[in-house]
Amino acid sequence: MSTASRGKSSAQLFRHLSAKWPSAFNPKAPRPLKIGIHHDIRALDGELSDDELRRALRAYTRMARYLARLDAGAARVDLDGKPAGEVSDADAATAKALLCARKDKQETKQTPEPSAKPEAPPKRKPKQTVVFKAKNTAHSPTGIVVETKRRRSFRKPMA
Repeated sequence: MSTASRGKSSAQLFRHLSAKWPSAFNPKAPRPLKIGIHHDIRALDGELSDDELRRALRAYTRMARYLARLDAGAARVDLDGKPAGEVSDADAATAKALLCARKDKQETKQTPEPSAKPEAPPKRKPKQTVVFKAKNTAHSPTGIVVETKRRRSFRKPMA
C-alpha cells in the first residue's frame, strides 16, 4: 500500500505532533513517552485518525535515538514534558534487543560472503552470418546455389 493511498506519510504525521507538543516530540533529543500517551493525544487532538496516530507514534518510538534513550529507570514524559512514570527493566531490555538486532542486520548487509572464484561473464555466441556464394553450375543454368556457414545449400531461382 503506497503512502498516497494511505494519506499522510509518517514523517508528515510526526511533524504535526512535533508542532503541537514540542516538549514531548523532539526528534533530535527524544525522551521516553508516557505509556498510554495516545489516549491523551486523542482527547486533545481530533485531527488525526486512529491509524494515522498509530503510524506516527510507531515511527517515533522505533527511531534508533528514541530506543537508545530507553534506559531502565529513566523518566517518561507526558505531552507537556512533565515526568509521568519510569522506564521499566523489560522496556529497556526490549529496546536494547531491537537496537542489537538492527545493528546485526546492517552488519550482515554490509559484509557479503566472499566467493571462492569470481564468475566469468558468459561467452557470447558469434553472430551467425550468412555467406552467399554464387556458383554457375552446368546442371542448374536457371538458378544460383547459396551456401551458408552451416553448409546447408539450397537453390534460389533467378528472377
